[in-house]
This record gives sequence, structure tokens and C-alpha cells, in this order.
Amino acid sequence: MKYINGEEFKSIFEEYYNPLCNYAFRITGSEEAAEDIVQNLFIQLWEEDKLAAVAKPERFLLRSTKFKCVDYLRKQNTLKEVSWFGEVDSEFEEHSDLEEEDVEPLLNYFAAKLPTKTREVFLLSRKSGLTYSEIAEEANISTKTVEAHMSKALKLMRKLLKEQGYFNLLFFIV
Repeated sequence: MKYINGEEFKSIFEEYYNPLCNYAFRITGSEEAAEDIVQNLFIQLWEEDKLAAVAKPERFLLRSTKFKCVDYLRKQNTLKEVSWFGEVDSEFEEHSDLEEEDVEPLLNYFAAKLPTKTREVFLLSRKSGLTYSEIAEEANISTKTVEAHMSKALKLMRKLLKEQGYFNLLFFIV
């Protein structure tokens, strides 16, 4: 049996904690609940040494966080109907089973992995619906710089989504 050491776990925690908190916040609507959910998930994973058997930790962490958020919402009696995607294990099939409410949190999760300025430009374009010239004016940069950031953002988002098997999200970012 493979074990994960403290340094490896710390590295995974530092890489995924903030993006997972953002993802959980989008689902729960509560910053405090999101942080509690992600912290408890990492505590459970550490205590049970579950990350050692996981081939793709990012997929596993996303799915686990979603399930923990669903559990939280159930307990809060705010979620009436939940669609389950099956058992969580270390290998996942393609994510063709996404529900509409999953899209925005996932896109925000992956956008959080973009460099700061690139993420800002991407979100102003996609979430606020601003044109490149409006973004340039708001961010106090040239339109060409906005174009460069958007090109970089789209390229990185496509790469991240493909790596994680979220091919069906690609049409949301084009």
C-alpha cells in the first residue's frame, strides 16, 4: 500500500485549498461553510490516507468537495433534489454528466488557476460580459493587452479542461 508523506500532502493542500474553497463557496453560497467543508475534507483525507491511492487528485478533490457541499446543503434543508453521479473512486470517466448548476462553479474553479491579471480579464469578459475595449478601460490596459490576456486565458482553460476530462465545458469558454 502506498502512503503519502507530510510534504506531499502539504503540497497538494497548498495547491488546491483556495480553488476548492472558491468552488465550494459557489455551491453553498457561504464562505464559512465552504472553508469548513474543504478543511474537513483534507482532515478526513489525511486521517484515512486516501490521497495515496488517487491517480488524479484534482478530479478526486473536485468530486469529493461537490459531494461534501451537497451533504452540507442537505443538512441545511435548502437542497430539494440532488442528482448523484455514482460512487467516488480514484478513476473517473468523462464528465458528460454535468448539470447546469455545475458549470459556473467549475469554470470559476479552473479560472482560479489562471495568473491574476489573466483571470481578471477572463472573468470580466465571461461573467460581466464586457467588451475588450471596456475591459481595457476598466483595467487601465491597452486593448491589445486584453486580447493577449484573453488568448492566454482561453489557451490555459482549454488545456486545464482537457486534462481533467471536462471536454463538454469547452463550449462555455469559447
